[in-house]
Amino acid sequence: MTGVETRPGGAATGTAYRSRPCAALPALCLTQITGWGIVYYAFPVLNPQITVDTGWPATATTAAFSAALLVSAITGIRVGRILDHRGPRTVMTTGSVIGTASSVVVATAPNLPAFVAGWLLAGLAMASILYHPAFAALTRWWAPTTYAPSRSSPSPAAWPQPSSPR
Repeated sequence: MTGVETRPGGAATGTAYRSRPCAALPALCLTQITGWGIVYYAFPVLNPQITVDTGWPATATTAAFSAALLVSAITGIRVGRILDHRGPRTVMTTGSVIGTASSVVVATAPNLPAFVAGWLLAGLAMASILYHPAFAALTRWWAPTTYAPSRSSPSPAAWPQPSSPR
């Protein structure tokens, strides 16, 4: 991201002025389609063939994928904090590298424990490349001015309200 001007102590995803990189949105869309396709949607499509080729029980391979979802949920909290401090570029780039490594481990797993390890690694990648970091990137680039309520809004409900004493 270019043109970042943050206030001291402000979060990297805060409300500071940022330029809107034109090529970033199509790239973000492409990475979302690719990321979801590789680390999420490929599993249900490939699992029947994986179980036939390896002889592993479908329950075990599905449990490995489910464990990846749990890892994604658990690590998502820490990833969110890193997003606040470093911004989405670092998180998503690192997550893409981890996602690539996890795909290689899953695809070449010689046994079920290696397959499970690959999916656990994929869980970390999921937390780093899927919707949450992408939405952080979008809000970093566009939300501060696009969605700011103003008096020009036709609906008074969208106008900023003065704070009232309690």
